[in-house]
Amino acid sequence: MKVYSVQSKYRNDVCFTNDKLKLKATLQDNKKSILISAGAVLGVLVSSVAVYKFHRPTGNNYSEFVKNLAVGVSAITGRKVNPFSLSCVMDKTEFVKEVSKLRGENYVYSPENIRKFGFLADFHMHTNHSDGNISVGKLLDEISQYSQNLFKRTGKKFMFSITDHDSVEGVKEALVIISKNPEKFRFVKFIPGVELSFAHSSPKSKNPFEISEVLAYGIDPFKFESFCKKLQAKRTNMIDKMLQDIQQALPLTKFDKDELFKYFGLNPKILIMNSHWPVSHYAQTKHALTIQASRKGVAPDILYKDVMGNIGSDHKNVWHLRQNKILDEDIDESYLIEDVRKSYAPHLEDNEFVSFGENQFEDLISELSDYDAVLSFAHPYFTAEKFHNSKEILNGFVESSEGLLQLSEGFHQAYPSHVNMDEVDKVNAYLDNLIQIGGSDNHRPVYIEVEK
Repeated sequence: MKVYSVQSKYRNDVCFTNDKLKLKATLQDNKKSILISAGAVLGVLVSSVAVYKFHRPTGNNYSEFVKNLAVGVSAITGRKVNPFSLSCVMDKTEFVKEVSKLRGENYVYSPENIRKFGFLADFHMHTNHSDGNISVGKLLDEISQYSQNLFKRTGKKFMFSITDHDSVEGVKEALVIISKNPEKFRFVKFIPGVELSFAHSSPKSKNPFEISEVLAYGIDPFKFESFCKKLQAKRTNMIDKMLQDIQQALPLTKFDKDELFKYFGLNPKILIMNSHWPVSHYAQTKHALTIQASRKGVAPDILYKDVMGNIGSDHKNVWHLRQNKILDEDIDESYLIEDVRKSYAPHLEDNEFVSFGENQFEDLISELSDYDAVLSFAHPYFTAEKFHNSKEILNGFVESSEGLLQLSEGFHQAYPSHVNMDEVDKVNAYLDNLIQIGGSDNHRPVYIEVEK
């Protein structure tokens, strides 16, 4: 397209018969042209300033939350980080405002919805800082690419959170990456998050206490990490004590914590909820295979390695080994280990809650009351199915949350195929007074595969 200046475009538009009139008209045209050009330049300058202010607000426009995050990133990187570099980060107030505008279809994590750019938000995903299989860097690369395509097509920004189990290390890493290249993330909206577990009574379960989870948004990871580290220390200490007690009960079997971590997929840096269960399964299989090895005249460590290295994670238990003729039928001393497990699992003693590796709901509320955060039920059906009067129980949690529980993951995308979705809808209806959000609960090594 050819572009003309204001003068050249109109200079031959008028035909004159008188030279003086022509000269006067020419001078008037030139004067108008100068005024028009000056106005155009001024308009461009005003627009530029407006655009600049829109994309780069002044320091006074940043929330205290974002300013504090910039201070935290500065502290761990050793470089001065301007809040501008975290412009894509939402605080709690903006987050609640934005999710109130979303609909169920905006959370649908399917190839078709992604291709159609109907997928606008995901507030539940995991990285390799807990039990996910994707690095923070790879996750952010994929989100950045998708968000650029999404914005080109729809003019909307992709909103997301990283919510690792009882860990904020992934969120901290994400903030560092974003601060280094804010231009790359100009089409996203990010809210720091974490998935927090808590133990509670469970009348419908064979275990008197079970674990449920909530999602916390708007937490400052640099301040909240101390809470997470205390929980990790508790779980590490619990595992050590469990193995000591089991070793004392079964001295002829050699138990090794590194072996436990290797064959049961535990991340020693981030131990997630219910860690007493893999310890129990490890000890039972190791003891049973030690007995089997002695009958065969082979080294127990070699037999354990050969057997456990060739079966999937869902089958690493004594029942599976016996069903598949790996163990003799009469080998069964698992009750000794089960007694140890029960003593470390959440339970009641003299009507007092005892837990070596889990918090209660009240613990979370007490801790989070110091933060300007907001909570959501994570996959509420999984909590509801543990109670007889689930509607009353769920709303009881809301009432005792001191105003923190304002959301519910009604659009959770990862319920297994065996779950009755009519029952899920019924549970979600119990919480219709809360803002409904959703998430993919992604654990895969790939998040969004974007066509180049």
